[in-house]
Amino acid sequence: MAYDRYIAICYPLHYTIIMSWRLCGYLTVIMWLASLVLYLGGLRGLKPLVFCKDNQLNHFFCEILVILELACGEMSFYKIAIVIIGFFTLLSPPVFIMVSYICILFSILKIHSVQGRSKAFSTCASHLMVVFMFFGTSMTMYMGQASFSAYLKYISLNYMVFTPMLNPLIYSLRNNDVKEAYRKTLNKFSITNPMSQFC
Repeated sequence: MAYDRYIAICYPLHYTIIMSWRLCGYLTVIMWLASLVLYLGGLRGLKPLVFCKDNQLNHFFCEILVILELACGEMSFYKIAIVIIGFFTLLSPPVFIMVSYICILFSILKIHSVQGRSKAFSTCASHLMVVFMFFGTSMTMYMGQASFSAYLKYISLNYMVFTPMLNPLIYSLRNNDVKEAYRKTLNKFSITNPMSQFC
């Protein structure tokens, strides 16, 4: 999506030529293959876990860090593997995204009209907000394991539930029809609410 925004803002006249269905398909396949290689590479090096504690997790789902807390023996190998895999999956995408947005920023600063700049910034702001919500909490969870172990289930809620739930809302609020319907609903609530006269 960052590359899509980069092409749309920096090369608007060439957008339909550059962002063809074929390129989108290639980018998707590359991401799937990279994910598969990281997943299979991580599994190949791991040894089977031996569990000696109770089998109840204080978590909302089976997160790898929580499962490691139930296992016996030396877990440093697994934690190092998680940090290494986390480096590739959680640090490299935001770096590429930030590089593309730096290029976009330089391109936006060349736009002379205030309305053009405003539209370009609003297009990018919603994507950056979702990126920071997802990658920020994911990095906190997987790369800062020791200091947040008591809060893992709450941190994981942010990137597993709240970010996907807010994603459509964030992007739909850029639509004028959705904004108008939201305004009407708020106005209707403020008129019918008997307590509104006291606010």
